[in-house]
Amino acid sequence: MNIEEKAINTLRFLSVDQVNSANSGHPGAPMGAAPIAYTLFKKIMNHSPSNPRFHNRDRFILSIGHASALLYSVLHLTGYNFGINDLKKFRKFGSKTPGHPERDIDLGIEVTTGPLGQGFANGVGMAISEKMMSSKYKNIIDHYIYGIVGDGDLQEGISSEAASLAGTLGLGKLVYIYDSNGISIDGSNDLAFTENVGDRFKAYGWEVFENIDGLSVKQLEETINKAKSNLNQPTLIIAKTTIGYGSPNKSGKESSHGEPLGEDETKLARENLKWKYSEFEVPEDVLEHMNESILSGKKLEAEWNSEYKELKSKNPDMYDELDKLLNQKMSPNWDKSLLDSINNTNEPEATRASSGVSINLLKDHMPNLIGGSADLTGSTNTEIKGSKNFSKINPDGRNIKFGVREHGMGGIMNGISAHGNFRVFGGTFLVFSDYMRGSVRLSALSNLNSIWIFTHDSIGLGEDGPTHQPISQLMSLRGIPNLNVYRPADKKETLLSWHMAITTLDKPSALILSRQGLPDIESLSDNKLTLEYFSRGAYICYENTKDNPEIIFLSTGSEVSETITAAKHLSKSYKVRVVSMPCWDLFDNQTEDFKNKIIPPDTSKIISVEAGIGLGWQKYTRNNDNIISIESFGASGPGKELINSFGFSSDRIIEKTKLILR
Repeated sequence: MNIEEKAINTLRFLSVDQVNSANSGHPGAPMGAAPIAYTLFKKIMNHSPSNPRFHNRDRFILSIGHASALLYSVLHLTGYNFGINDLKKFRKFGSKTPGHPERDIDLGIEVTTGPLGQGFANGVGMAISEKMMSSKYKNIIDHYIYGIVGDGDLQEGISSEAASLAGTLGLGKLVYIYDSNGISIDGSNDLAFTENVGDRFKAYGWEVFENIDGLSVKQLEETINKAKSNLNQPTLIIAKTTIGYGSPNKSGKESSHGEPLGEDETKLARENLKWKYSEFEVPEDVLEHMNESILSGKKLEAEWNSEYKELKSKNPDMYDELDKLLNQKMSPNWDKSLLDSINNTNEPEATRASSGVSINLLKDHMPNLIGGSADLTGSTNTEIKGSKNFSKINPDGRNIKFGVREHGMGGIMNGISAHGNFRVFGGTFLVFSDYMRGSVRLSALSNLNSIWIFTHDSIGLGEDGPTHQPISQLMSLRGIPNLNVYRPADKKETLLSWHMAITTLDKPSALILSRQGLPDIESLSDNKLTLEYFSRGAYICYENTKDNPEIIFLSTGSEVSETITAAKHLSKSYKVRVVSMPCWDLFDNQTEDFKNKIIPPDTSKIISVEAGIGLGWQKYTRNNDNIISIESFGASGPGKELINSFGFSSDRIIEKTKLILR
């Protein structure tokens, strides 16, 4: 066996050993796809194991995240920070080697994958980011995005959405190798996946190479290099592989997909592939062969650093601009226009419109701010004015037209964020957040700073009716850990929501915005709003006493102004306070002392007012009966009429409060 075969078998059996050791995992895909991983990491990719953050590195995505053992094995062999002991801890609590890859650039893992199709969409986002960068800085930024995708990946709708857009945009630096083994968990693809994948991707506008031998490093290498020469189309290479390759009794069968081979079958596989080495043993010549990536990576990086330094002397302005993008540096006083705007009394304005104002106040100070919507640009106010639409012919455009592809948009946004140069936002109606929840969740899990814009946030949107009126979605988003959810009550709160989202670099933010115009809260209460108050997630926006109040109203978004009006009426008889709570997540992270100042523990009646389900408010109201909410679907009709009918006009809030006070 030559060194290539030996290295590939090392990958196979390191993967098998990991799964056996954990007594859990997926050995089949690693055994079949090992030649693909070897070819990419050893023959094709520009990467630097000693510096996984090298700016001009090729990106690799294991979209079939269940094959994680293969990724950990190849990262170990090529010199990334994975020792044999890390492999032995596969799927163990607290290890570097969890069951599915979790984003950690310092370990060489670019994105979190596992839910199928997500990695596929992430790669499209990375390719968009690369194209934006290389079109302007082509001598410095010029790299490819590679990925291994599988049968399950291509069955998921998110992949279809992302693939269609990738073809439309002509993302030529995107190369996917399809590990076509014909097997999913339930069995043969004949059960549910008989389409002609090649024809499908050709219809999307991809270059397709079919019937490539997934065992042949030579054929894989030649095909990938051909794909690299086509800069006008993304590429799908359909590599025929055998799941569980080498296993005498499980090769080609679904039984090798998601369960360990076991001691007996592993022994037979070793004999079949003439593998004389023991568990977790890496032959010295294989390690030496694969570790060549360390030196080649250092050389590559040194050459790039030299070119980068040369740019500084030849074109210092371009260097400074690129440096800001590569390192996400903010321009001095980037937020001045935002903060100046909050000092002005504003006319009633829909917070979706206020969000659009925020975007365009930021655009000149943040050249790395890009984004778009799922075919709802005008409705979500997500256009960067004065900029082109990103396209084949306009790769410098900052507006991305995602099309009617909410889930695809979500995965693509995360890919842009993961690529590391741009701050990206994407907009749709709040009710459609259900379509993209998987992507929102993964942005939080991955500590990506994607900015999710969700408009038309309640029954207040009116005539479109209950199909478009979100009831449970807001609370559902609040249930995602590590996601800051903002529901601003007016223009000023919206501007400050954007300020907080931009300055939050290690987690995503969701902005929940109204269709209908909302009055300026300060004009109703005379309470001045500052960034300091807002940054704590909740603040007192109205009160008629400095003593402990008898009634505290807690509210968000469009209901705050109606609640203040109701509170003013009730203040004739009661000591009343209204607290705007634009971001629960920020408030919950404050000190107990601060939280008790905002919501004193000895106040007898704490009432929440929000046009959505009430589940969750109990932690603040301390009583299920003190929640003014919606526990049904909405209805079609004028927004103001619905707001009154469902109990959120000031008059109805007064009525409901009196019932609570009985």
